[in-house]
Amino acid sequence: MTDPLALWHAEHVNFARLLELLEAQLDCFHRGDAPDYEQMLDIMYYMTHYPDQLHHPREDVAFARIVAREPGVRAVVDELLRQHESLRTSGERLVHDLDGIVGGDVVPRDRVEGPGRDYIASFRRHIDKEETEIFPAAARVLGAADWTAIGAAVAHRDDPLFGKTTEKRYAALSRQIARHAE
Repeated sequence: MTDPLALWHAEHVNFARLLELLEAQLDCFHRGDAPDYEQMLDIMYYMTHYPDQLHHPREDVAFARIVAREPGVRAVVDELLRQHESLRTSGERLVHDLDGIVGGDVVPRDRVEGPGRDYIASFRRHIDKEETEIFPAAARVLGAADWTAIGAAVAHRDDPLFGKTTEKRYAALSRQIARHAE
């Protein structure tokens, strides 16, 4: 069996890569250069369709099992659950605004740059909190049967960007990730 915490961490690494790319585009935006709005939209579309719809719900199930066995982490879990909701809402707003820009709408700068930077900072803090405070608890209290139940609780779908096959929508983003890694 593959180590579920290693997989969880690997997804976080992938999300962090996307946050770096988004941040680079926001830096272009800040300098007055022309950012790649389509790339920004693809990043945010992915973030609202993979982490928000599959990764976070799976975490929510894991959190419940962890709290049941280690109630002392309840405050941290409650905060992480609120963050899941906040990330989802702010991500959807960014998708809406970026989709408008790509479609030709004029969207005020302050609806993209500030919220984009806030999203990046919030997501990074969220990942850090999970890895430093929840991963150790998960390693202590969850066994193979728990991980099987967690996996079964949320419908599985391959990662459309980092999985075995990259979905067509993400082809350009996948190439950019490869270039960024070099």
